[in-house]
Amino acid sequence: MFGTVLGIDPGVSRCGYGAVAEQGGVLSASTCGVIRTPPSMPLPQRLAALEAELEALMVEVGPVAVAVERVFFQVNVRTAMAVGQASGLALAVAARAGVAVCQYTPNEVKQAVAGYGAAPKAQVQAMVARLLRLTEVPRPPDAADALALAICHLSAGRFRSRSEVEAAAAGAPVPALARAIAAATTQREER
Repeated sequence: MFGTVLGIDPGVSRCGYGAVAEQGGVLSASTCGVIRTPPSMPLPQRLAALEAELEALMVEVGPVAVAVERVFFQVNVRTAMAVGQASGLALAVAARAGVAVCQYTPNEVKQAVAGYGAAPKAQVQAMVARLLRLTEVPRPPDAADALALAICHLSAGRFRSRSEVEAAAAGAPVPALARAIAAATTQREER
C-alpha cells in the first residue's frame, strides 16, 4: 500500500476535502466532504474554525501526503484572497503535522484525471467517480474536486517504489491508474 493522500480544494466558505488510498493499483475513497464556515462570522474566527477542522481531519485521515489546489489565475480578487488564505492554512497544518505537501493547478489536475488539461468540470468529476468505482459523482462539487487532487497526486508517481519506476521505464505494463484513464477516455471518444 502506498498510503492515503488527502486532497484539499481550499476556500474559506467551502473547503473541499477528499482522501484517496491506493493499494495494488486500485484507488478507493475513504472520506470526502466540505468544511463550511458561516459568512456571518468575522474572518479571523472563520479562519480559526477552518484551521481546527483541518487539524482534526489530518489526525482522522493520517495521510502520507496532502495535495492542495494552487491558485493559478483568478479574476475575482476577493475570491483569490479567500482561496489563498484557506490554502495557506492547509499548507501550514500539513507542515506542522510533518506531512509532505504538493500543489497542483486546476489544469494539472484535469490532465491527470481526465487526460485533457482543459476538460470541463463535469467530465473531471465523472472520471473521479469512475476511477474510484463510485456509483455517482461525489457531492458537493468541492468534495469531488478534492478527490481529483488526491488522484492527481497519486498519478504523479510520487509513491511508486523504485522497482515500479524502473519497470515502467523498461517498458513494463502501464500502472492501473493510467490504464483506467486510458480506458475511460477511449470509451468517451467511442460515444
